[in-house]
Amino acid sequence: MERKKLYNILSLISNVLIIIGVVWSVVFYFYHDDGSGNMLAKGAQCFRFFTIDSNILVAISCAIYLYFNILRCMGKEIQTPLWVKVFRYVAVNSVAVTFFVVLFFLAPMVVITQGLSPWYLYEDNCIILHALAPLLAMLCVILFEKEDRIEKKYTYFSFTTVTIYGIIYFICVVFAKVWPDFYSFTFDGRYYLSPIAAICVFGMAYLGSELVYWLQKVCIDKLPENN
Repeated sequence: MERKKLYNILSLISNVLIIIGVVWSVVFYFYHDDGSGNMLAKGAQCFRFFTIDSNILVAISCAIYLYFNILRCMGKEIQTPLWVKVFRYVAVNSVAVTFFVVLFFLAPMVVITQGLSPWYLYEDNCIILHALAPLLAMLCVILFEKEDRIEKKYTYFSFTTVTIYGIIYFICVVFAKVWPDFYSFTFDGRYYLSPIAAICVFGMAYLGSELVYWLQKVCIDKLPENN
């Protein structure tokens, strides 16, 4: 089997698994129950979390990509539109932000401020939303969808989701006060320290985007298209 066909099948499988995992995690834990782990919310309240929003965004990108996966499995030679590739990259980088922020910012924070185990952030459905779905999405783009690599200039669109969410979060937490500071980005009301959180988040967004883009290039250079 040609590698290109194999990659398409693996992409299809990955996309299906991500969709199933995200839908199950959101519907079962937030619409059937009150959430789990560090994300306790009922129904639509779960959409306050960037974790949920980013995972749903990547699931939507998976659903769009499935259309092209299926067409290619049927033997049709079809090019992925630029807007789909850019949207895909933005969505994947959004869950990459979730993955890296949880791993390098929030996990240490719960240890330092609450004395909890960092594994607290990976309980129940959180293991899917904080780790498995983001990792599988990044792996899919890096290995299986490398033929849809975008130009470098389009990677900077990946900052849009973080920027939009950051503005909404700041308004709802600081001004409207309708959300608690569940990400501890104001450090318990120490607003003068908030820029530190912003630098960390945007820094991880940048590094995550660069890492995915670099690893994708490495795979393109190292892995041949055919056996």
